[in-house]
Amino acid sequence: MRKTERNFTNKVLESKRGDVQAVKSKIKSSVMAIAFLFAATIPIGLSVPAGNVQAAAAQQKQVKKVNQKVKTNTSKAIQTIESRKVTSSTMIKAYKKYLRKNVSNKKYYAIVNIGDNNAPVLLRGTQGAGNDKTGRHYTGCQIYYYKNGKVVKMDTFKDGGRWLLLSKKDGQNYLTNGGSDFSIRICVKNGNLYRYQYYNNHNWKKNPENKWATSIVKMNGKVIKNMGYLEGTLYRRHTGYYTYLKNPEISFTKNVK
Repeated sequence: MRKTERNFTNKVLESKRGDVQAVKSKIKSSVMAIAFLFAATIPIGLSVPAGNVQAAAAQQKQVKKVNQKVKTNTSKAIQTIESRKVTSSTMIKAYKKYLRKNVSNKKYYAIVNIGDNNAPVLLRGTQGAGNDKTGRHYTGCQIYYYKNGKVVKMDTFKDGGRWLLLSKKDGQNYLTNGGSDFSIRICVKNGNLYRYQYYNNHNWKKNPENKWATSIVKMNGKVIKNMGYLEGTLYRRHTGYYTYLKNPEISFTKNVK
């Protein structure tokens, strides 16, 4: 065979080998993909190679984790939807029923709109009772809220130096009390009780004796925000965001069974 013919033949063979290798590579990739899919779906109990069993176990574990996350998120979504369906009327009826079953007819209560989107909240007067022309008032109370189909005690308020009042900030109502240089505001958001505590520390850097506790925000008794020691200007700036309602005094009513 002449040299030219041999060269041409070799090139053809090399080209064929390349095509064969490409085909083999594609077949190998397909086989591996099918094997992975088989390993991910085949029951663990069947007799399969160890590598495939491990892959199947890992895949099933991942699927289980995803399903659990979806289940949790779905449950939260359902609870949120159900809480939105609860009307003020339903909540008030639940409070009245709770009062009839669990509270003496010698006790006093009030229902105020300081919950989620100003939903009704039940207060039971506990300390500092007093009367004036507008009714009976208290400086302290127990706070109850209707959630997940039950009336639940959220907190006990006993830090006030004055009768309980109602204030508002950014459209949300707050249970309010305080003194000459401290202020406490309480509301319920997303089913949790928030307690905002502000203290006017005056110029405590010059006079440490005027140093009160730090101004904080608590949720379920846990501090979630610390505003530090507020001097007069900062104190008034924080408390100035709140405005009192037209008739801020909370008038308590005697429980009647």
